[in-house]
Amino acid sequence: MSLPLSNSRVALITYSGVPAITTDDRLLRDALVARGAEVDARPWDARVDWSSYHRLVLRSCWNFHHRPREFLLWVDEVTARHDGSLRNAPALVRWSVNKRYLQDLNAHGVAIVPTIWVSVGEGEEAPNLDALIAAQGWTGGAVVKPAISATAHETWRVATDDGASHQARFVALLAKSPSGVMVQPFIPEIQKDGEWSLIFLGGDFSHAVVKRPAVGDFRVQHDFGGTVERREPPAALIEDARAVLKAAARVTNTRVEEILYARVDGIVRNGGLLLMELEVIEPVLFFSHAPGAAARMAELIVSG
Repeated sequence: MSLPLSNSRVALITYSGVPAITTDDRLLRDALVARGAEVDARPWDARVDWSSYHRLVLRSCWNFHHRPREFLLWVDEVTARHDGSLRNAPALVRWSVNKRYLQDLNAHGVAIVPTIWVSVGEGEEAPNLDALIAAQGWTGGAVVKPAISATAHETWRVATDDGASHQARFVALLAKSPSGVMVQPFIPEIQKDGEWSLIFLGGDFSHAVVKRPAVGDFRVQHDFGGTVERREPPAALIEDARAVLKAAARVTNTRVEEILYARVDGIVRNGGLLLMELEVIEPVLFFSHAPGAAARMAELIVSG
């Protein structure tokens, strides 16, 4: 049922460390205001009367990976008290907090970056990192990251046969990561061709950018010197990304058109998309690179 524009209130969800709306999301705020909505920035981890808002739209809640249990409890709380207000939908959010969702997508036919999932129980010894990598035959080395992470937090590259110098760090990461750790092959296409981000709004393709790391790095985030440029992806790449959304919808019992926003991140290999991440909680949506995109999302929010 459409929200009455004259009295709709929208909270763009941030976090207490940086409670303000981001520069990119100001375009979304302005588009919502132009459609009659009252818009506030509200940290998820603050005391707020959530019942006063018609829509809670997750945006820059960039500390959820440090406090995943609390974040999921908050999702449960706002869902129980104000069902239907949270976007993206709670089922989709809960599922995507842990990057093990990649296993579900792979089981539904999505090509993902090969991944070793490592967890260590109480009293168990951490595996040898060099042995893990060697067993896979990854000649270009590997990348290590927590299964619950964001913005390349605790993510680093291990060169071939150099696992010994990273073993202590690997052991420490396993000890503080109850959800486990991911070990993936280093993807050389990122340094050569960049990483694609395809943005979908309401299940429809909106726009895409290519993110490139700084010279000598592999992390494409702005925090590490990465750059972004608007690009028009091949039709086949869009269809591969759309298939990712369809698989996610099946897994979470969600309709594709109900996914308010999604960012499909991956590289092109052999002409197809190799998925790195499906971002449906707090991705930058690069509104400043795509005139009209913020307005389309605002329309979905006030009419959804």
